[in-house]
Amino acid sequence: MTKYFFVPELKVRLTLLDIRKLKPFAEEILQYLPEERYQKAMSYRREEDRLRSIGSSFLIMQTIGNQKLQYGEYGKPFVIGKNFNVSHSGNYVVLAESQNPVGVDIEEIVSEYQSEIAEVSLTQREKIWAGESPLRFFILWTRKESLLKCAGTGFFIEPNQIDVLSDSVFFMEKFYKFSSVIFDNYVISISNMIKKINIPRCAIT
Repeated sequence: MTKYFFVPELKVRLTLLDIRKLKPFAEEILQYLPEERYQKAMSYRREEDRLRSIGSSFLIMQTIGNQKLQYGEYGKPFVIGKNFNVSHSGNYVVLAESQNPVGVDIEEIVSEYQSEIAEVSLTQREKIWAGESPLRFFILWTRKESLLKCAGTGFFIEPNQIDVLSDSVFFMEKFYKFSSVIFDNYVISISNMIKKINIPRCAIT
């Protein structure tokens, strides 16, 4: 039901859950969720949305144990002493854990190029690099999402004001480093806050 990956360049551990395999256990898992996570899952009418919500809660509960889940200003779940983040898309839920603040985003790669979204969300440099490639668009989009989730800010600024072509970026007076993984027609991007100042800025090729 779950797969584990380690991203050595960021020292991040990923747990990937397939909601299709979760389905037979969903009702049982629901009974063990905290009230707010239970209510959130039950608020979804579509089964796939409900399963993704249950899967997210399941991975979070596995990670934090008996600690009380709290939420940041923009809704990012956290507990004291642990750095994790969760995302879901299509058939998968992914949770990232790290010693440093971490953000993760997963998106299914659809075949149609997202031209309207790209026009308003990518910088000019990113548009040139992405061209008409759906894969390249989703690499950039998930990097932006993971960065803002790592910073815990939400989209308080326009995404086209953030350039994520380099493998590291200086954002809100902190340095962040990226990594992107392709899995089963999905892109998973991870952003990790790092403390070192002299970072090699290696462009995507």
